[in-house]
Amino acid sequence: MSRINRPRINAGDAIDATDLNDRFDDYTQPGALDRFNHGVGAIDLPQLQGQNLITVDSASAAIGSGVWDHTSPQNIAASGSSPSTLTELGGTGNGRLSFGLTGWTIAPGDVLRVWWNFGAEPLVTGRPYAAPAFGTLPIDNGSGGSTDLNDCLACWVAHLQWDITSPALTNWAAVNGQSDFTTANTAVTALAATSLVPAYLEYSPEAHANEGVMSSAPTQKDLKWMGTQGSYFRAHEQATGSTTIYGLRIVVHGIYHAGFSGSLNELKTFTALAGSCTLNLSQGRLSAIHQRLT
Repeated sequence: MSRINRPRINAGDAIDATDLNDRFDDYTQPGALDRFNHGVGAIDLPQLQGQNLITVDSASAAIGSGVWDHTSPQNIAASGSSPSTLTELGGTGNGRLSFGLTGWTIAPGDVLRVWWNFGAEPLVTGRPYAAPAFGTLPIDNGSGGSTDLNDCLACWVAHLQWDITSPALTNWAAVNGQSDFTTANTAVTALAATSLVPAYLEYSPEAHANEGVMSSAPTQKDLKWMGTQGSYFRAHEQATGSTTIYGLRIVVHGIYHAGFSGSLNELKTFTALAGSCTLNLSQGRLSAIHQRLT
């Protein structure tokens, strides 16, 4: 396997553009993202003043059932009910990141860092809400009535789950700081491991709106394939004891709408579906690094 042979960055060393580019180029070597090379090439070591950081483990896996050119994507439908149905990216077992029979043991002083990405294409037939329900704005039409315009705050959600029970990977739950969306509304303070994908977009075309008056129906814009990314960083929160993680996966569900209740900003389940709203998903990657401050 390829090995990166480059001196470690030490606290106080200057990091310029050339050095950063060289280090990122190193990671293009086949099979180079392992614990040794990440530890040697880590660019964030100078940020941890007074600490020594070691990489204990690293792992990465392809996730999703399609491929990068969007051939044979996975398609999921908006649930239209509350709570939404959680669907595993790629289908059951297709792309989970497994840490084997012994798992990764995150001890006091350890840090878990996770990154993911995948392709997403929202698909809409008709208007995905039952006017004048959630998500609509009445705009003066200049004739004593109003024209219905969507506020475009609907979204799909992708979030991280882990199994901290057994290597069988049958007991999935949201990671710490992350909601599992088992209720209709979820506070934005509980979205530590969440990615959002826009679900719908419509607008008033040029010359249709004039001085706050919209006399014509809005235009729906097709949303094309887009790259979706997310990350999760967790320092061990217990003074004593450890957590053993056996695997990670991404679940996708929706659709939701931004809202406010009491003193909380929330994502609310969007159930007033009048049209068809689905989401295509293509292949991506799920990567994790287990590090320790010494």
